Amino acid sequence: MATAMCDGDLAAGIELAVGVPQPAGGGREKAVGDRLLEQYEEPSAQEIAAAMEEERARAERVESAEISQVAWTYMMLSHEWLKRRDPPPADADPVVREALDIVAWDSTLVGAKLHRALLARERSAEEAWPDDDPVQNDANGSAKVALISLERSESSWRAIAQAGRDAQAADLEALAARLRALVGGEFPHAMAFVRPGFDEPWR
Repeated sequence: MATAMCDGDLAAGIELAVGVPQPAGGGREKAVGDRLLEQYEEPSAQEIAAAMEEERARAERVESAEISQVAWTYMMLSHEWLKRRDPPPADADPVVREALDIVAWDSTLVGAKLHRALLARERSAEEAWPDDDPVQNDANGSAKVALISLERSESSWRAIAQAGRDAQAADLEALAARLRALVGGEFPHAMAFVRPGFDEPWR
């Protein structure tokens, strides 16, 4: 990590991590970290205020996005449905029990992951880091988790609706499908993101 912070310079990385060798007779030479600290300038009050305003505007754009609005509606309606439902009996169909567990978990997870995806995309566009990968980035990674969760939630709501002839569960299935289509359109490369430990091919 220290080498990466020094643009790949191994010698500078070692110096940053452990310091430079000190001469026997004294006269300590300044380490890279010391020199970096000397160059650091505290941001002014105006700069801090500007940064806070940028963050506020960014959060406002994310919250007003259609994906955020639909995700919020999906989460609230899912939670309301789950609150009104009695716990399944011990002898309930295991498929339905699993479906209930999935929608209960994913109804909150989806919104959180989509918020992170939208925020990461905003920051990436504004900061325009040259080393940002067009696929392997935080926005696509978060969006992929949301897409996977929405796909399995659709199937789960469908199973619940069919088992209990529940019209609202069918509506939630349709809403999950709508949200998944929105996310797929906004993040077209999300499913190509390789999640470490999950999507990597066996070697």
